[in-house]
Amino acid sequence: YLEEAESLCRHIAIIDHGIIVENTDMKSLLEKLQVETFILDLARPVTEEPVLEGFEVWLKDSRTLEVAVPKSQSLNTLFVALAEQNFEVMSMRNKANRLEELFVRLVEQNLPGEQAS
Repeated sequence: YLEEAESLCRHIAIIDHGIIVENTDMKSLLEKLQVETFILDLARPVTEEPVLEGFEVWLKDSRTLEVAVPKSQSLNTLFVALAEQNFEVMSMRNKANRLEELFVRLVEQNLPGEQAS
């Protein structure tokens, strides 16, 4: 239901174990997302992922890459780097809804035993 919340809501609160961890407008909340993960479908099969400076890349299968794109990098930079290594992208989609990705990261930060002292 987070996809619907992202497209319909102007303001959102995120509650973790009964505690409000975020209470803000949608735009401000999504600006906190520092990394977005995309699934790229390739034109040709490959046997290893490209080495791309500034990006985390995983080969999911011979025709699928998963790429973590930091907010500091542009998608244009990603596509130029892939083209330089002869990777042709046929389609691209978000791995998860942006709000869902942010929610998971916020909740993971608040897990017991994982908080910084």
